[in-house]
Amino acid sequence: MVLELWFRAIPCLSLVILHFVLTMFMHLVQVNLFTSLKSIYLSLHMGDGVTCWKESFSVIIGGDEVTAGKPSPEIFLEVAKRLNVDPSKCLVIEDSIPGVTAGKAAGMEVVAVPSVPKQSHLYTSADEVINSLLDLRPEKWGLPPFEDWIDSTLPIEPWHIGGPVSKGFGRGSKVLGIPTANLSTDGYSTVLSEHPSGVYFGWAGLSTRGIYKFVMSIGWNPYFNNAEKTIEPWLLHDFNEDFYGEELRLAIVGYIRPEANFESLESLIEKIHEDRQIAETALERPPYFQYREDPYLKISFHGDNSHL
Repeated sequence: MVLELWFRAIPCLSLVILHFVLTMFMHLVQVNLFTSLKSIYLSLHMGDGVTCWKESFSVIIGGDEVTAGKPSPEIFLEVAKRLNVDPSKCLVIEDSIPGVTAGKAAGMEVVAVPSVPKQSHLYTSADEVINSLLDLRPEKWGLPPFEDWIDSTLPIEPWHIGGPVSKGFGRGSKVLGIPTANLSTDGYSTVLSEHPSGVYFGWAGLSTRGIYKFVMSIGWNPYFNNAEKTIEPWLLHDFNEDFYGEELRLAIVGYIRPEANFESLESLIEKIHEDRQIAETALERPPYFQYREDPYLKISFHGDNSHL
């Protein structure tokens, strides 16, 4: 939850902090930070760099202010004591198993956001396990809901990735009947680590063709159990030929849902087509439509642009 040299924030932490900071004055929600790090190291990692958010928290406690670290509940109980609230009225968001254990031992409700992929089954003691903070539903815990959702989509701060289209696993067209444009993740490992796995959408620019809508999965694809985190964009257009080697640039502007495992190939395919419909509809609406003009996508275009 904090950054000090090798420490990295939970992806999308800034979104949650901003939400509660904006609402705590209207709804009397108290936002607090507690960490195993020493107080001197406390600085939150937000999307654009390191920002001090001390003014955003009612209480900040470092690991050097208690005698026992997690999984001891001491740090959580100390927070409740300083706030003068019953621990049962507190909601903890934790990414570690010791943290989840500590929060429950303190008598608090705990939402787990596992920091290690494919390990959700180890967090069963939490009250809820979510894929990422994008999937947090504050209203389930009596807190103000996120008001950003638009017809099953969540606007996000746009981010970009690009490169030549390469051959991938070969299962997009052959197995699923869904022709994905594979991009190498070489050089993008840091960028991908900052974004949770899940299904996203946005605008794609092909160097010799034009700009298209796309929907994309990021992650390990539980159904196929990928060994590495990958991206699989599906450009929502019928192409007459392959475009291997062409430069593809993506502006990712919205989020649909977390990664999920499926009992059958048919249910996976059905869900992917549902994602397509959601993405196509959303991209016709603000704020998504405006990102079609993103300068990052404006490569030299040739050929038929009638789809624009």
